[in-house]
Amino acid sequence: MSTSSPDFGVEFGLGFLGARELGYAELVFAQMFVWGIGDAVSTLLAFSLTGDLSLEANPIVRAVLLHDPLLLLVFKGAVAAVVGITLIECRDVVMRVPLWRSWMFVVLGLGSAVVASNFYVGFAMLV
Repeated sequence: MSTSSPDFGVEFGLGFLGARELGYAELVFAQMFVWGIGDAVSTLLAFSLTGDLSLEANPIVRAVLLHDPLLLLVFKGAVAAVVGITLIECRDVVMRVPLWRSWMFVVLGLGSAVVASNFYVGFAMLV
């Protein structure tokens, strides 16, 4: 009988200020959350408060918003799911890339900036 715990590939080292270093799966989940749910909800909020399609830069998202705004949740969720599944399936390849963790944090930062920008546009219309 072995008393050692199984290795699931999650790293538990100490990172910045003693925080636990995020593992690959957590970073992928964060990507899916920010770019799927966060971007979709903030885009819907901005569109519903402004009603202006010209504020959306992506022509595909503009077309979805024009057709049915709630379909945007399905569209963004599906794209985030495909990207997440692809990243999980290609884990070995991604983890061989130098600075892969930094790249993931940069993409998360960009996604967070997009979400913040969408919320800013939406809430600016309330003032």
